[in-house]
Amino acid sequence: MTAPSAPRTATGTTTAPGTPSAGSGDVVVRTLAVHDDAEVAAAHVAVTASRNFQRPWAKRLSLRELTVDLRDESTVERLEPWVALVDGEVAGLALQWFPLLDNTRFCWVEVDVHPRLRGRGAGSALVERVVDRTREEGRTTVLAETHVPDGARVDHPHVRFAERHGFTYANTEIRRILDLPVDPARLEQLAATAATRHGSYRVESYVGRLPEELVASYCDCSNQLAVDAPTGDVDFEEESLSPETYAENLDRMTRQGRTMVHTVALAPSGEVVAYNDLVVSADDPHDVSQWGTLVRREHRGRRLGMAVKVRGLQELARVTPAAQRVQTCNAEQNDQMVGINVELGFRRVEALLAYQRHVEG
Repeated sequence: MTAPSAPRTATGTTTAPGTPSAGSGDVVVRTLAVHDDAEVAAAHVAVTASRNFQRPWAKRLSLRELTVDLRDESTVERLEPWVALVDGEVAGLALQWFPLLDNTRFCWVEVDVHPRLRGRGAGSALVERVVDRTREEGRTTVLAETHVPDGARVDHPHVRFAERHGFTYANTEIRRILDLPVDPARLEQLAATAATRHGSYRVESYVGRLPEELVASYCDCSNQLAVDAPTGDVDFEEESLSPETYAENLDRMTRQGRTMVHTVALAPSGEVVAYNDLVVSADDPHDVSQWGTLVRREHRGRRLGMAVKVRGLQELARVTPAAQRVQTCNAEQNDQMVGINVELGFRRVEALLAYQRHVEG
């Protein structure tokens, strides 16, 4: 949620006057015209400006990635995009996801307003619209996140904006960046040390789709992340990734120009018991996202977390040698995974605060 603005609101296609001190004009909120290339491009400009404002390390979302998300028909979640117009100009965008297979009491939102047009009521209008939609859909909780400087968790404008709109603090993750390349000898050393602990487990990397025989156990492993990772005051249920929805996700990523680098640890019996996922965007190949890492509980204590992360970085250097950094987020109370990241050389750059608003019917 990156849209501090005046407390005046508008919902649906109604209008609300902007704050007098910020200039004249009305705010209109309506559904984004997802098949209008010009409007999607204008929304992308606002989102990019919002997310990059005072954040030189921000991961860039390309126009292609956003367009595919907006036009995709997913069986996993439904996306509703809301655009805010100020004096007819696209000022901001709210993306609202409704999970369809699990955690169906929640919806997730991202709200962005162009810094040049903040203070005009666009952010407030978007937030109140998604809250109304949450209520209309019978969901009980709206979840949102916002990036703030690590030392400004209490009084940052984004925090005050969230609190003013009835959101309460739920959890903190820390964004960390690993500058690339990492010394290959250092990675070899870490891999060899981890191997002394994990014995007969195999660690393998795959670019794109996993082999068919590994997909089911990978899905089972991935589904545990929501319940195993620390999430503060938000109580998630296990997710429902299946071989079918895994294939659906990979197809969407291909259309977005994204490539998944899977690294998995296989137990002696052959099933996936730990994984690390890195995502490379063809539209921003220098900046790699680490999406998830998990070791199943019954297989912990064998340095498998370090093993899959190191092997993933080695494969990344082979696949995308031009990559300059890897970004990741972990709950600050997740001592084990944070310790691995620190040992690998990740440096902290900001806090990612999670907020929730409970909605009455």
